[in-house]
Amino acid sequence: MIVTRIALAFALLASGGAATAQTATDAGCILVSNAFAQQSKDPQAQKLAEASMYFYLGRIGDRETPAQLKALLDAQAKTITEATASTMMNGCVKAFEAKMEMMQGIAAQSKPAAPAKKK
Repeated sequence: MIVTRIALAFALLASGGAATAQTATDAGCILVSNAFAQQSKDPQAQKLAEASMYFYLGRIGDRETPAQLKALLDAQAKTITEATASTMMNGCVKAFEAKMEMMQGIAAQSKPAAPAKKK
């Protein structure tokens, strides 16, 4: 079932226009996050997978052609199996959560913007 979802995710992403994932890991994370977001029965797991998918979609650059993105996604789709999908998803989520924690730490240290002075 996961492999079918991954294939569907790939088809949707491949038709999405001129973009490419910066790394093979990003491409793989896009595929598994999309699959888990669509098939998860647990609402919290589904939201986490969705957030992770958007994070990795945000890492897509616009320098490569659709053909280059398709080749990258094709290559990654071939490496994802029922046995590896969960482990891969866990790695993708951990990387996403680490970036979120970093941003929260930065935000906690930052001073709020001063209100604009009224004239």
